[in-house]
Amino acid sequence: MKTLCPLSLLLLLLLAGVTQLAAQTAPQMPPPILHIIREDIKAGRNAAHETLETGYVQAYSQAKSPTYWLGMTASTGANQAWFLTPYSSFAEFEKTDLERSPALLKRTEQLDEQDAEFRTGQRVMLAVFRKDLSFHPERLMPSLPTSHYFSVITLRRRPGHDMEFAQALKMYFDAMEKANVTYGTAIYEVYYGAQDTFVTFTAFKSLAEVDRGMVQDQTVIAALGPGNGLKLLKLTADSLLSSEANILNFSPRMSYVSKEFAAADPDFWSPKSKLEAKSQAKPKKQTAKKKP
Repeated sequence: MKTLCPLSLLLLLLLAGVTQLAAQTAPQMPPPILHIIREDIKAGRNAAHETLETGYVQAYSQAKSPTYWLGMTASTGANQAWFLTPYSSFAEFEKTDLERSPALLKRTEQLDEQDAEFRTGQRVMLAVFRKDLSFHPERLMPSLPTSHYFSVITLRRRPGHDMEFAQALKMYFDAMEKANVTYGTAIYEVYYGAQDTFVTFTAFKSLAEVDRGMVQDQTVIAALGPGNGLKLLKLTADSLLSSEANILNFSPRMSYVSKEFAAADPDFWSPKSKLEAKSQAKPKKQTAKKKP
């Protein structure tokens, strides 16, 4: 987790009343502003990098900071680590960064310097939640504490093709509605850090849900109706420069979440160490009672 840049400010439309990601157990909507850090990790240094990242978690935990984040590693695509920090507004983002204590600031600067050893590059983005382009986003946040993966699709829109882009999404989501797709997807538009870029997030507890989603895709295609499949393809070709889908694994070690968030799946978010688990499993010796 890198130092939060003071004026790399997040996005505007997202969630109008939700504060930190895990500060509530089941917020109804995704956060309005999302601070996204995407790090490119050197090959073979993932384990060492993850260990270093626990230093940020410890530092913020010791400072009792209410600024929570979700850390993830990519299992497909480029060898990357992602960090998502939610905010309710740009003002909150600025205030949170400026109010860090000198001790916390010094520690994060030390960790940033050490972390550079494991990275070949990074991108910092501030994105705004686009409820109007999302599919039942209210389903995402309640499922997040018990999820272990994100399916992430990064879309680059052609400049000047806003209407075609929105129409393509609406057409596909209408078909998903007809096909009774049960999961939710939140779409964020990057306001700072990339141009004409959108990032979609869909949470899963296991990849078996992705298998079921592939089966549902056929139902969605059928639900488009006669002739709409070709229309959707044309809208997509006209409005998109590129798209990339990847699976991100949630990393409990690199994530700093609230106790309430972790309590939804403690075995995943707060796993006991092997030594601790062994000591708890070991039966206590019973002392023989002395006869009176």
